[in-house]
Amino acid sequence: MSARENRIGFIAALALVMALLVAAPAGAKSVPVGGNGTVTVGKVTCGAAPCALSTPERVKLRIGGDRFWAKVLAPQALAPWGSARIRVKLGQGAVIRLAGRAAMVLVRVVVRADGAKQVRRLAVSVKRKASAGGDGDGARGGGPKAPTGPVAGPILNEPPLLARPATAVDVSAVEVSWHPRDSWVRYASSGVAPGDGILTSNGALGIDSTASPCPDRPSSSDAQLPYTIDFAPRASWYDAVSGSAGIYGQGSVAFRWRAHGIDLTASDPEIEIAGAASRAIFRFSGSGGTPYPNQRAALVSLNTAGQPVVSNGGKTFTYSLMRGTLTPDGVNVFAGFYTPPDNDEFGCVSVAFTTP
Repeated sequence: MSARENRIGFIAALALVMALLVAAPAGAKSVPVGGNGTVTVGKVTCGAAPCALSTPERVKLRIGGDRFWAKVLAPQALAPWGSARIRVKLGQGAVIRLAGRAAMVLVRVVVRADGAKQVRRLAVSVKRKASAGGDGDGARGGGPKAPTGPVAGPILNEPPLLARPATAVDVSAVEVSWHPRDSWVRYASSGVAPGDGILTSNGALGIDSTASPCPDRPSSSDAQLPYTIDFAPRASWYDAVSGSAGIYGQGSVAFRWRAHGIDLTASDPEIEIAGAASRAIFRFSGSGGTPYPNQRAALVSLNTAGQPVVSNGGKTFTYSLMRGTLTPDGVNVFAGFYTPPDNDEFGCVSVAFTTP
């Protein structure tokens, strides 16, 4: 190929990439934020070739002098000529603090197509009427300041224990592992203050690796992080007649990033194998933006399709990497950051046990 043809090809590819993004113009009027905290920052439009998109998982913004975080909602890929909105979701604390104020939201979007790369920064000013609720002028008005991180509420009703059938038997060699959402693991590991990070105790053990065995948004980072939490076993049972099981673990894992209002501990998992009603229950306690007063909550429903693998002459049952979807209480645990349809792919649970 001649130098002239190479130059023409480069110019054409560059023109294609420059046409990929259409964003709200700078200086546009403020966009109102509703009670759910979700707002559109801009729109991505793909050209003749498919696009791969990447954005930060969260972006920070300042409201009334305080720092908050908003989750970025964006697809990872677009088909040729496809388009999608780039949105952010503010946490409850940010929505409250925004009442009567405006704030700027910036999202960096990287678009790749045909080997070319374009970086675009989308910006939008967001606002909320003072009458929508909130703390008004905060300290100046004498009211309490909103917390600077996500805010969750306590569980209203603890879930009942899974009933053990009369035909159930005790099991041995119990293994219980939780693989939390990998993007959450990376986020919760970002704090640098003393006591920040992911900490295990009382029989739980964090297993470090460079990648989660159950990723939702795989990362190219080679950092060793506790993507797997193993729990010590407790007395458990299995019922061959119904195919149900109550598999129980002991131990605690704490997620702490005090500067972001995160201080949440999950303990003593209860894994209920019950067909379409399978789920994982944890006991939660916390403070700051996660104020749980030592309550049990059903965190995720579990997908048991294709499970279990049976070995050891029909005595050992292995349920490997059961995908989790946040329950309504689980959505509350994470302060509404992961509402439907973004509450799926929320990590996995694995269990194994042996019958007599």
